[in-house]
Amino acid sequence: MSLEDRLQIVLRGSEEVVTRDELRTLLARTSIPRAYVGLEPSGLMHIGTAFVIGSKIGDLIRAGFHTTIFLADWHAYINDKLGGNLDNLRACAEYFKDGFRAVGVPDSVEYRYANEFVRHPGYWQTVIQASKASTVARIRRALTIMGRTEEEADRDASKLIYPAMQVADIHWMDLDLALGGMDQRHAHMLYRDLSPKLGWKQVVALHTPLLPGLQGGGRMDPIAGKMSKSNPDASLLLNDAPEEIERKIGKAFCPAKETVGNPVLDAARLVLFPRRGHLNIPRDAKFGGDVVYESFGDLTRAYGSGELHPKDLKAGVAAGVNEELAPVRKYFDAHPENLDAVVRILQ
Repeated sequence: MSLEDRLQIVLRGSEEVVTRDELRTLLARTSIPRAYVGLEPSGLMHIGTAFVIGSKIGDLIRAGFHTTIFLADWHAYINDKLGGNLDNLRACAEYFKDGFRAVGVPDSVEYRYANEFVRHPGYWQTVIQASKASTVARIRRALTIMGRTEEEADRDASKLIYPAMQVADIHWMDLDLALGGMDQRHAHMLYRDLSPKLGWKQVVALHTPLLPGLQGGGRMDPIAGKMSKSNPDASLLLNDAPEEIERKIGKAFCPAKETVGNPVLDAARLVLFPRRGHLNIPRDAKFGGDVVYESFGDLTRAYGSGELHPKDLKAGVAAGVNEELAPVRKYFDAHPENLDAVVRILQ
């Protein structure tokens, strides 16, 4: 595969890369660079993690990266997820592995746990180095990576450790590229700011767009409005039943002719078109019959003009998501143990 082909595979569907020139140099320098994405195993996976991040992991592997999915159990512990119970978090991490396998992430991906790292004094030295090279104010600004406000660190000082740990993780794994949603930008830029001070190698930061929650309201603040498993009724979860997908999308925010800040359109843009290349809208014959849109641009123009009704858009997106989830359901029917364990924990 040519360098340009590898570059385009890495970049497709991404929101931002810091920087493109560094990525090109990295790909020219080595045929097997090292990448990772860090995830808190903290509940049932939603389709943004499964399909947007999962697809990009597959892209990195196809472009020649040794790619690690870092299951950040200790980070989730600091972030009070699943009651701060490490056993529960590790059970959820096993479910996350199933989720990525179910959506087709290649078996060559490596899975690692934060629990491996915290046993090493050298890791904690790296965390301290990152902390000493930063300021409290700078660390507080990065707390949005864990879905927290700066003020929450005033009630729980452990929150201040989290950004320094994320910086340390990147150095500890000797990475060349850090992948995450746009909500992880603060952590990656913190690493990029600190690495020259500490004499560490620089990393490329690659960010995917955030899939909005079904409630809408993310137009002004995409991070606040992102799909989150902590708000399951506004999220399309990997293990939702077909009728649940239809119910959630059926009541989603989807104003007629509105093409910006419309989470149903965004689900088509970020999940269905990248994976399927088209969107089929089932429609009654008296309203023109079924229609197929071969590009997101065509879909946007039809919806913005009023040619396509919100109810029909919702029906098409629900059907498309359920088709994408069909093999996932088949996988979990055959491998229910870890999903069942997480459901028991959440209950």
